[in-house]
Amino acid sequence: MFDSERYREEVLDPARKNGNTPPADLLLRYGIDPGRPPRGDAFDAHLTTVVKYWRQLGTQRIAYRKIVEALNAAHRQLAESDLLSAEHFLKDRERVAQATGAALEEIVKDLAGDPVVSAAALTATAARLGGGAATEAKLRALLGRRRIRVIDELWPLPESPPARGSTVLRSIRTLGLPLSLHVLADGRPAVDFTLRAGLRVDGRPLTADRFGVVRERIERGKQDDRKTATDNLLTAMTAALRDGTLDQLVLWELTEAVRPAAGLGKLRVVAREANRLGLQREEAEEFALAVLNRGGVVPVQRDVAAEVEELLGAGSLRAAERLVLAMPADQGAEVRDRVRAAAGRVDELASRAQREIAAGRPEHAAELLATAVREAADDTDLAGRLRMLAPPPAPAVRAGTAAGDRVTISWTPSPARTGGIAYQVVRTRQRPAGSATDGDVIGRTDGNELADTRAPAGDDLHYTVFASRSDGVWSPGATAGPVSLLPEVTGVSAVADESSVRVTWSARPDVTGCTVLREPDGIPVKAGRNGFSDEDLEPGVEYRYLIRAGYPALSAGITVTATPQAAPKEVPDLAVEPLPGQDPGRLRLAWTLPASGEVTLRSSTHRPRWSRGAEITGAELTSYGKELVGRTDPVANRRAALVLPMPAGRLFVTAFSSGGGRAIVGPTVSVTNIAPVTDLRARRAGPVVRLSWTWPDGVALVRVHWWPEDGSPERAEQVDCWLRAYRDDGGLQLTTGVGPVRISVATVSRDGEGETVGSPVGARVAGSGVPVNYRFVQAGTFRRKTRLELTSDQPCPLPNLVVVQSPGRVVPLRPEQGTPVARIPAQRLEPGRPVSVEVPVQATRGPYRLGCFVDDHSGHGPDVVLKGVPGGG
Repeated sequence: MFDSERYREEVLDPARKNGNTPPADLLLRYGIDPGRPPRGDAFDAHLTTVVKYWRQLGTQRIAYRKIVEALNAAHRQLAESDLLSAEHFLKDRERVAQATGAALEEIVKDLAGDPVVSAAALTATAARLGGGAATEAKLRALLGRRRIRVIDELWPLPESPPARGSTVLRSIRTLGLPLSLHVLADGRPAVDFTLRAGLRVDGRPLTADRFGVVRERIERGKQDDRKTATDNLLTAMTAALRDGTLDQLVLWELTEAVRPAAGLGKLRVVAREANRLGLQREEAEEFALAVLNRGGVVPVQRDVAAEVEELLGAGSLRAAERLVLAMPADQGAEVRDRVRAAAGRVDELASRAQREIAAGRPEHAAELLATAVREAADDTDLAGRLRMLAPPPAPAVRAGTAAGDRVTISWTPSPARTGGIAYQVVRTRQRPAGSATDGDVIGRTDGNELADTRAPAGDDLHYTVFASRSDGVWSPGATAGPVSLLPEVTGVSAVADESSVRVTWSARPDVTGCTVLREPDGIPVKAGRNGFSDEDLEPGVEYRYLIRAGYPALSAGITVTATPQAAPKEVPDLAVEPLPGQDPGRLRLAWTLPASGEVTLRSSTHRPRWSRGAEITGAELTSYGKELVGRTDPVANRRAALVLPMPAGRLFVTAFSSGGGRAIVGPTVSVTNIAPVTDLRARRAGPVVRLSWTWPDGVALVRVHWWPEDGSPERAEQVDCWLRAYRDDGGLQLTTGVGPVRISVATVSRDGEGETVGSPVGARVAGSGVPVNYRFVQAGTFRRKTRLELTSDQPCPLPNLVVVQSPGRVVPLRPEQGTPVARIPAQRLEPGRPVSVEVPVQATRGPYRLGCFVDDHSGHGPDVVLKGVPGGG
């Protein structure tokens, strides 16, 4: 069934755009389905229906008369040549298809140099080839294979400069900027932006705050032509952003900027220039296509009346008036009347506004002009007259300090009868500002609040708010103040040791000095600009300090507390020691107490991330591992020990010393619940001790420590013994000296994580004593004297000795078996340097015997073994 509406849209409309040329494909021209063409009478009936529709359309709609005339002429020619048949239509279609295909290939080759092409150009090309929608679809597919994008709707470009175009153009020329957006670059070569779906800069919608950042930056510079031009440019762009015309303003700038490149007629050249200016690449290609098609290189049937309607709806009355003049005199009577009526309303509003100004009611005039500008936004005279009317001032302004370091200014909005009011806040000292530039400009906004983050401290500050509809025309000022800003110091940090407190802070550059009172007594403490140190304090007492900043007036002040206490010191050592009875199921940790600080043992499955001696916070301490809790037993020589059940698996134990919110990382030991050695035996042979034990299964290495019984384990000697060497030597032999020693034997496991030491098993080995030889020597002929000589083959500390005399010929075996006749004080005995002492022998009638013994009244036992020949007479 013939669908007349579809036929008109898909066949006749493209033919009209192609210069009223009928399609070359006869099946398309007559609206016949090529897949199921009618035959015989059905074919003739279809042609009759189509021709009748042509005649009806040409009579009812003037716009289709020319194409209908061309279709009728071609139909008569086919009829005269007897070619109105389905067979001829199909055969001719093959010929047209071949010709069209070759033409399409040539067209695609010609377009391959460009990344984009307009849909209007494709439609016109398809129509020129006598195709229509099918040909256009084929052409789109061919271009798609070449990765050429088809733009269905060309980017609409501005026909005339926007309202603020001259100001922007003048400013960017003074600044040497390619586009107004480059004022946001902040030192970068350019900004990246997109326009087609709304202006976005660097991927984000543009806001007034972005302009405010630039304005704050330029306010710090000196006043010159560049600063003035930047200020004018930001004002124009802010106003365009407010009224929604910034997109068109930037698009117009971009169009003007690529005009020289467009003169070359090359799409890639124009696109490259637009991309260099910051427009995203794909949008730059679409923009270049629109620029090169500007002026209608593709024939377009203009609907002038519709364009005028669109201009009126957009508030472009003056452009609508110009377009109406180009319309034929016999067309568009209705739209002409609408334009005439709108112009009359605007003129009446302008006249009434002038009368209100003369009567001293400028805000009523502004309201009338704003109404007129909404209908004639492209009337620069009306817009200029509105801008020259200053709005009423803000009724009330409030200023107060916030957060101690800034002043917040807020105000009641101006009772202006129009929108688009902007406010500028000016800061002055000691007096209100007389104009919008009389002082330090804090900022501009279309809201009703601003914060002064750079307010000077200690002065009486006044904040004046000016309202404006456009840059340079300001209302009278409304002032708040005076306000005095007295910020406190910041970044306060207090550190206490055993008898002093040190406090530091950061002060503003304009601080003249700081005062500090130690509370509750109110004692002044001498302070510098950035801190103080309070000495000779009592440990364990909390002190409070009131710190006030001077400008020279003093701030309210802030309080900081601190408690002196000794700083924690590192735990000197930590060891895993054997338990009495060699109990492998329990763990004994021993350490030397630090000079100050409380010791905390914490265990974890991994080593601490801090190095030994590092200072950490209390929070860091509690976040590491698990605290080992138990009864701590004091040990001699400032040592302490903690006995715990031996945990399963491997763990690391670290000793921390803490105090005053700080902690010092101490030593770490690794403990693994691996089987200990058993049956530990030790045998002494003089200075040599021979060890033996039973090895547990799976263990091939043990670590042996030994140290003097009266010494510290932290100074122990160490030796590693492997199972193979133990078996080869039949045990382990240590040269420990002759004194008593303590021995610890611990199994060791090594893996990819490192080395783990199991629970140690200990033993005590008694000393053997240093051999010391003595003899009694008699000399003299008439008066004989007796001397005691002591010698040794190795150096040793000689203890106190006593010589006893007993009557008879029986040698004394113990000191108490005789009478002491001489005492030799303790001293050092060196090899080759004998000690000789005279012995005053008691007179006796019969024989006597002399013996030498250790005078062991101290109870420490002998350190030497005396060997010699008793004397006597």
